[in-house]
Amino acid sequence: MSKWSRLNNEGVHRFQAGDVAGAIAALEAASQVARKDQRTTTLVNLAGVLDATGDQARAAQLLTDALAVAAPAALAVVHASRADVLFKLGRLEEARQDVERGFATAQPHETVVLHHVRACLLLSEGRFAEAEAEALRSAELAAAHAPHLAAHTHANLAAIAEAAGDPVKAAEYGRLVERPEGVRPLSPRWHRSGTLNSQGAMLAMSGDAAGALAAFEAAYRETVGSDEVEALVCRAAVAGNLAGLTDPLRWSTEAITLGRTVLDRVGDAYGTAGVLVAALVARAQLLRHVSRSDEALTDLAEAEALAGAQPPILVVRAAALAAGGRFGEAADVAAAALDLAYASAPQLAAFVHATLADIADGTGDRAGSAEHLGLSRDLAQATGDVAAQATAVLSLARLAYLASDNDRAITLYDEAEGLLRAAGDQHRLLVCLHGRAAVEIMRGRAREALGMLDRVAEGGWATPGELIAVHQVRGAALEALGEYAAADEQYGAAVELARRAGLWHVALGGAWWRADALVRWASTVDGDARRALSERALDWALPGALAAEAVRQRFPHGPVRERWVALAAAPSLRAAFTAIAAVGDVELAAAYIDHIAGTVSLSPAEDAPETPAARGELVRFPLPPKAEEEHLPYAASFLAGTGEDPAFPAAGFALPPRVRLDPAVPSTLDRWIDVAERRYGFPVRSGQAVISW
Repeated sequence: MSKWSRLNNEGVHRFQAGDVAGAIAALEAASQVARKDQRTTTLVNLAGVLDATGDQARAAQLLTDALAVAAPAALAVVHASRADVLFKLGRLEEARQDVERGFATAQPHETVVLHHVRACLLLSEGRFAEAEAEALRSAELAAAHAPHLAAHTHANLAAIAEAAGDPVKAAEYGRLVERPEGVRPLSPRWHRSGTLNSQGAMLAMSGDAAGALAAFEAAYRETVGSDEVEALVCRAAVAGNLAGLTDPLRWSTEAITLGRTVLDRVGDAYGTAGVLVAALVARAQLLRHVSRSDEALTDLAEAEALAGAQPPILVVRAAALAAGGRFGEAADVAAAALDLAYASAPQLAAFVHATLADIADGTGDRAGSAEHLGLSRDLAQATGDVAAQATAVLSLARLAYLASDNDRAITLYDEAEGLLRAAGDQHRLLVCLHGRAAVEIMRGRAREALGMLDRVAEGGWATPGELIAVHQVRGAALEALGEYAAADEQYGAAVELARRAGLWHVALGGAWWRADALVRWASTVDGDARRALSERALDWALPGALAAEAVRQRFPHGPVRERWVALAAAPSLRAAFTAIAAVGDVELAAAYIDHIAGTVSLSPAEDAPETPAARGELVRFPLPPKAEEEHLPYAASFLAGTGEDPAFPAAGFALPPRVRLDPAVPSTLDRWIDVAERRYGFPVRSGQAVISW
């Protein structure tokens, strides 16, 4: 290696390592021993170092000196470098001349800087569209021929978009600056689609949904008929945006299909993984809303495999788990999501608190649910998220009427209605009307409530949860009017909808609700009719209560496990005892009491506090016990490492045995346990039996 080569390389390496003074010294020494073309290279390198330090005047002089000695093959590089420095000095006409001279002899990789400077010159004149086109060409050439310059070209694109008043596009280009390697800009053929897509995003952000839809559809049409990768890249991005405005399931599915195709063909060369992740999360949100929780979780698993445990993914996963009744898992995921949201995505915190409210409500803790909903409403109001704010207020109104606080419920429905009218959300205005109908029933105005529900039905409700709620409230109105048979049909329809949708926890609630209604109906008749209705009530109440009590298998042992029965399953147990009393079966009553008494309960440790566990434990479930821990005192505990049913993974317990007077002789309750297991699809007790106490 020659002395010049050693000094020149040393200067470059020192500059890359941050040693500016050492780089200048080495390059100046190299220039003293350089010959012919060597001198041009050193002068260009030294000018680059000085430019980086802010000494553009000296850099320009060195580049002028380089032009005087440069061979024809090196002229384009020198012109490009000097044009960049002259632009920074404000010598725009000289910079423009250098750009044009450079293009005369430049190779493709040498034109990256020339296009970059031309874009800067056009930007200085306010010619944004032309500047963006030049910057896109610079980025395209950098991706193909000079990857080390890609970040600079994307930063230039972001600056142009910002100057043009397009923050959406500026953010997109900004993300490429953060991750430029391997990310290619679109070729000019597809620029119009990209531009229309960005325009649509801006219009959507400004509230012009019709204009945004028109822009997105135009962007989509630009790509129709082509199977080129870049056409698919554009189409996937547009489909993802269309999902936010119309037919969301169709368009998010198309974005997912196209995104997968692009990744299969060229990997994440165009940043399509981000589009795919967003579409997967959006579709998961839709699927969990219509009670297709397992499908939602599958989409979220794919999204996490691509992007990691990002806050939006965890937030929707928690909601999907809660919607499917997997409250323990949902609480753990929601806690992690809340920490991430407060740290890096505060706009999601309101949604996480709403999910935590659902979890608390689903486990019987309405006070805890109200606390989370209050936080959700306040956070949504602070961030301007009207939709989230309305969701929280609607849920608070529901809790108010469940607590028989009719005046507060109406006040909250008024608040929610104002928010929803401002947002133009016609569908959820029907939710308000449905809630008002429930309040009217409690006020003794069942006929008026039925009229409201007829108006709700005309709106066409889509989700299973909404339809279930309509049937339940209509049943309550009919029952209040003494139309018991029609009311029972409505309650039955609600339970069947919940069963078909896989909402086991909702079906359990519907079972005791229907059973109680049958007992009330039975109280209005005599003789065989009364006996038949009471037996029907028992058929709904007892299997439902047995299943509800067995759901504790979903939770780790500890106070929360017991609270499931104390709070969430308690209505089912009360309904079962009421139905048993209605049929007058003393033997069954005794067997059921033995069954309840034989259920696992925990004795507190000697150092445990005497006060009950805090309600917050319903939100942060305890971890399962370690295998070596042994503090379960009862024979029915049956500590085990794995569950007998995949739907109920063991959290320290196997299923408890059946309790009988004689373990070898089935009790009158055994038949009902078998019915519960067949009806609800999971085991209630194991096949073993122990003697009752």
